[in-house]
Amino acid sequence: MLNPNFWNDKEKADLTLKDIQELKNLTQDIKKLKEDTENNLELIELLLVEKDDELLQNLELDIKNETKQLEKLSVLLLLNGPYDKNNGKDIVVDIPMGSTVSSVADILKENNLIKNEVLFKLNFKMKNNASHMKSGKYLLSQKLSNSDIIEKLVSGEIYRDGIKVTIPEGSTSNEIIALLVKNELGKKEDFEKLVSNPSEFYSDFEFLDQKDIKSLEGFLYPSTYYFDKDAKPKDIIKEMLSLFDKSYTDKLKKKQKERNMTLQEVVNLASIVEKEAVIDEDRPIIASVFYNRLEIGMPLQSDATLQYIFETRKKSITYNDLKIDSPYNTYIKKGLPPTPIANPSIKSIEAVLEPSNTDYLYFVASIDGGNVYSKTYEEHKTNVNKYRKDRDERNKALE
Repeated sequence: MLNPNFWNDKEKADLTLKDIQELKNLTQDIKKLKEDTENNLELIELLLVEKDDELLQNLELDIKNETKQLEKLSVLLLLNGPYDKNNGKDIVVDIPMGSTVSSVADILKENNLIKNEVLFKLNFKMKNNASHMKSGKYLLSQKLSNSDIIEKLVSGEIYRDGIKVTIPEGSTSNEIIALLVKNELGKKEDFEKLVSNPSEFYSDFEFLDQKDIKSLEGFLYPSTYYFDKDAKPKDIIKEMLSLFDKSYTDKLKKKQKERNMTLQEVVNLASIVEKEAVIDEDRPIIASVFYNRLEIGMPLQSDATLQYIFETRKKSITYNDLKIDSPYNTYIKKGLPPTPIANPSIKSIEAVLEPSNTDYLYFVASIDGGNVYSKTYEEHKTNVNKYRKDRDERNKALE
């Protein structure tokens, strides 16, 4: 339903007085057509009983007139649809900052993306989204309707034409640096220096200015980025930190405060959860296991923290590895490691801030990809033996 002030608020959609008058007339025509059609349907039912030929002839003329009106309406609906529903060829358009809806409509019309500017502006006004339109480059096509295009402009689905780099969730800073170097976006040593010096970014990101944050490990947000080929290493790192800053919402900050944790502690534990979890449902349960261990002074005993020691990830942790004297060996060192061991997804951060309520102290992988949890070491040993048996049987079947 239209807003009561729809016709009076012409500035929001940049409609002209002529546009508004045309749309008023169209609305009145549609309303009258609806009423006439309803009346005629009632008459048809009556006349079929009465069998009045003269009235039937008059009614036939009325229906012909209404058909013409419907044909006009169908043309308008067609003008509001895709320019060419069979043409999916990409068209890049640039919407300048400060553009009005009218100027955007002109740009789209010039690129043969819409059929009628007035109807496009009307769509914007009906959705009341004109003030939310975002500038930038957009990848569009003629198979998109007016509503499809508006949705992209309002949601800010910006087209990026730089060097695409996808950073998987749980990547370490070394893995991220390797990706950036591979894409010729800078030198390894330059990125390493930046990652090990958070103070370089204090002026832009206050959240980094904390005593226990000694590295950017954990704060390089995993996502897909488009970097300009001439971008400086510091600007590249800033873009990742910026996305972390935006993703770590006030709601999450509030939960962090409620748990009486520092940001470093949250991200640190989240990075371990990230590396231990295979399926999303396990994240909050794994977080609860680690909280339970920390609460009773039990070592975290995470293979993931041990793996962080090695330059190349090992296929499996050996008994000798458990003896390595390192602050990242959480089999012999209690508490959290000195830094996060990866750059976690927001899902793992949320799991740490909203863990499951359990009494579990142990977990082991199951061959279906999830985990099996237990409260006692005896239960855990039984689950481990079952996992090994299931794994061996599966491997034997695959031979």
